Amino acid sequence: MSVICAIYSAEGVPSNDVQTMLSSLREYPHDAEGNWVSGNLALAACTLHTTSESCAQPQPATTQNGKIACAFDGYLINHEELACDLEARGASLRNRSDAEVALRAYEIWGDDCAQRLQGEFALIIADQRRGRLFATRDHLGFVPLYYLQEDGRLIISSDFRTIAALKPAALEPNLRYLAQTLTNRWYLREETPWKQIKRLKRAHFMSFDGRVLREEKYWSPPTDVTIRYNSDAEYAEHYKEVLFDCVRRSSRAHHKVGVAVSGGLDSSAIFSVADDLIKRGQWLAPEMQGYSLAAPDGSNAYELPYARAAAAHLGRELRELPLFDPDIDYYSEDAHWHCDIPSPSNGAMMLTMEQQVVGDGSRVMLNGIGGDEWLQGHAHSYLEFLDDKDLAGFWRMLNTEASDQGFFSALKQCSRQTAVWLAPNGFREAVRRKMRAKRRQDDVALRWLAPELREALKEAEEEFEASLPANPIEWSKVNLATTPRGDLTHSMMRRQRNKIGLESRHPMLYRSFIEFSLATPAHIKRRGAVTKVIHRQAMASYLPEKVLNRTTKANFTNTKIDHQFAQYVRAHASQVLQELCDSQGLPQILDIDFRGPEGDYWAWEIWGLYASAAFLYQANHTG
Repeated sequence: MSVICAIYSAEGVPSNDVQTMLSSLREYPHDAEGNWVSGNLALAACTLHTTSESCAQPQPATTQNGKIACAFDGYLINHEELACDLEARGASLRNRSDAEVALRAYEIWGDDCAQRLQGEFALIIADQRRGRLFATRDHLGFVPLYYLQEDGRLIISSDFRTIAALKPAALEPNLRYLAQTLTNRWYLREETPWKQIKRLKRAHFMSFDGRVLREEKYWSPPTDVTIRYNSDAEYAEHYKEVLFDCVRRSSRAHHKVGVAVSGGLDSSAIFSVADDLIKRGQWLAPEMQGYSLAAPDGSNAYELPYARAAAAHLGRELRELPLFDPDIDYYSEDAHWHCDIPSPSNGAMMLTMEQQVVGDGSRVMLNGIGGDEWLQGHAHSYLEFLDDKDLAGFWRMLNTEASDQGFFSALKQCSRQTAVWLAPNGFREAVRRKMRAKRRQDDVALRWLAPELREALKEAEEEFEASLPANPIEWSKVNLATTPRGDLTHSMMRRQRNKIGLESRHPMLYRSFIEFSLATPAHIKRRGAVTKVIHRQAMASYLPEKVLNRTTKANFTNTKIDHQFAQYVRAHASQVLQELCDSQGLPQILDIDFRGPEGDYWAWEIWGLYASAAFLYQANHTG
């Protein structure tokens, strides 16, 4: 795990800019630091070692002739396959570190290296031969990269604070981005809270030679169903192979690995698979330790009985840590340090547990995030059966849903999907446009947005929708893999863990896991009211019945902090939100008592209003 930065400057990179980069980056926990400068190009990295291989490679890494250098953040899950492929093509690897493998991959394949690298990573290459910077990020954008371009100069960095330190003039807030933040309506893939700073989009690479900034997508989620078996058992066996492989690859570390165990189906499965891999001698770390959040008994976040059941089933110890529950000052001060909007409270709740993982000597923590997205299945099973001309499957699905939901409810859903299947694409798009217009008209959140930003958000939504396929099944798959809200989640959690020296890994969000999900029929994941069907079947011998049959989800809303967020907005709205909000619409949400049940419903919106207000307040007072 590293924090990295690069500069391209047509006039050459001043030595004080290099020192500024390092001074900013070294504020994060790290084992080593370094920089590389050549003419118009400069790189800097502060590295925290999370694998034995990373200890062998100082960063920035360079080729033998010193003409190409790289800064690498994150880790690769296919580094060994890549290393063997590179050596077969004549590359001479000095070690098996991810930075060395990524550097050689660029040297051999150039820009095409992006699609060959798999894992959770960000990579910056300074290519002195071609006089350019190259950068790329992983398929889901776990590891952020931001950039600022102006007057023949490009800065790329892991964080906003380093870019802010390098920019001579003050940064300006991006009101369009804040509009989606305070309404919780997410459409912008490239924009950030700062007008001058862009985000390198997930699954993209970019290059800059002082004249042209080029950006290109290297991976798109597959949408066709290509994996078909005759029985659930065959699907379950294939799924189990994919899951075990993803967990095994995520375990590569030179210290004990932590595993977050909520007690849900997904995290408990990761915990159980890890235990099985250790028993087989296939775990790629010294050991593992389970951790769980100990919410108060009776609260809506109380999951300990399930987590304890999973641990008891394996005969393993589970460390239980209280939820991190600070007052509002923590959120404001943390955001100020990162030069970013404040984090949501449900992510911050994990901090005490994450700090304990680090305190126990671990630098890597696995979690089960991704199961809800990729194991739930989508609601278009009837459409898939119609596309395949599978009337027997269509009839089975209707009977299953009729048994679970009642005949008329199932018939309504079946009829709706059949009508969609029969409709031409032009008609479907016209219906979607009408539904979007109706949704905007009825959307209460838009009523506290200033009219010009309401229009800007409408344009952003239309642009986002235009980027998605017309086919409903393809739409749901591509939308799930590319939703801009994922950028918020990944970047917020990454920055929280970076600050304490912990690398989080997500086996259920790897490309192979996602591609298996997308390539299999929806009916193996969802049948009637039951979701995660194939996961439950595959994990039947690994999880206790209490967990395997669980259908509930914890709710991590925090009425205490939501009330403080609302109080902050009430105190500062007239001062900092006048450009964002309609003064007549804002009382509709500020009149809510966020200590009561109604506050739960509006928790994301009040966080968005607070986050925008706090960001603008800090920007105005540090400008």
